[in-house]
Amino acid sequence: METKLDEKETATFKELLISEIIQTEALTRLLIEKGIISQEEYVDMLRRVQAEYDKRQEK
Repeated sequence: METKLDEKETATFKELLISEIIQTEALTRLLIEKGIISQEEYVDMLRRVQAEYDKRQEK
């Protein structure tokens, strides 16, 4: 039996994506502001992760 979801209780993909972006940005800023990581380390890691992701997509 199929259960109908209440549209008031569901989030759209866009809402979920924006929420994830905001959370990631807040965490990143905290890490940088507290000196746990530097801006350069963050950018380097972004580039490494992007390259890994791109490599997986080529397969």
